[in-house]
Amino acid sequence: MKIEVILLCHGASPGGTDRRYAGQTANQPLSERGKRELLSRKAHGAYPPAEALYVSPLSRCTETARLLYPMLVPVILPSLAELDVGSFEGKTYEQLKDDPSYQRWRETGGRAAPPGGESGEAFAQRLLGAMRQIAADSRSGAFHSAAVITHSSCIRTLAARLCPPAESGADGYGGRPVSSGGGYRVKMDADSLRFDNIFSL
Repeated sequence: MKIEVILLCHGASPGGTDRRYAGQTANQPLSERGKRELLSRKAHGAYPPAEALYVSPLSRCTETARLLYPMLVPVILPSLAELDVGSFEGKTYEQLKDDPSYQRWRETGGRAAPPGGESGEAFAQRLLGAMRQIAADSRSGAFHSAAVITHSSCIRTLAARLCPPAESGADGYGGRPVSSGGGYRVKMDADSLRFDNIFSL
């Protein structure tokens, strides 16, 4: 069984403009610019219809969900929340660049956990759990399409794990930044969770 999944990054928020690490505690709303951009893209047909809606609990995602899919009742999944960056929360690269724990985090590509935060593997497993829940809900509820509104790092991590190998690495979908309001439309196998038929939005 295949499910159409619309993986979307939330709209722009104030924290995205000053390049601070905004993890789980930076519960910022959308900026006015972010709202305008989402509604403009929606008016131009950028967002496919969906039968179900799954959303990160952070405000920038729940607001995005209300703007893009107002007729759907969102299922709030904590497992779709942003990476927990621990003590790096709210800080910039300039503030962190001389911190040995930050240097180690960057050198390992996020595999090492920030102090008080989440390792790359724990983050990936949490996200895979969210996709397993969506697949299970689809089988029991008989919907065939779902919008998933989450965060850029979440989408990149899922793409790296679930896209075909040739498309998941540093040069593929898992290595590409996902802009605010952007994402992918994919077909997901409900058993293996693998993605195919991938289109950028």
